[in-house]
Amino acid sequence: MHFLVVDGRFGTPIYAFLEADPRGDRDFPGLAVRKVSVELAEAVAGVGPRVSVGRDPRRLDRFREFRSDGAVARAGFILIEPRYVGASWQEYVSEFRPAGEKPHKWPGRPRAAGAGVRASHRAQPLTGAGR
Repeated sequence: MHFLVVDGRFGTPIYAFLEADPRGDRDFPGLAVRKVSVELAEAVAGVGPRVSVGRDPRRLDRFREFRSDGAVARAGFILIEPRYVGASWQEYVSEFRPAGEKPHKWPGRPRAAGAGVRASHRAQPLTGAGR
């Protein structure tokens, strides 16, 4: 059993399949949550953690992991992308970063250009043809 959250807050909907119910998480934004079944792919030697997820076209609450996008199509399932499969809402947000990258935090307040330079030392525009 997984909890499916379709996170459409940032333009492209992201399908987040979570092991824990996100509604108890204090940072969860209150999106719709559905209980779904996800048949996990068997671990195969030499196959990395990247799997594809497909939805059974006959059952809206049944999903399956596959070794490739092509395997999804060959099984007659509908490819689900972009998607995240993981333990919790916090892991989804920290790993997938649906809001984009966080802005860089400077170790203090950045100074404006020219700040701290006396007015007499700032560059002055050239005037006249002789300069």
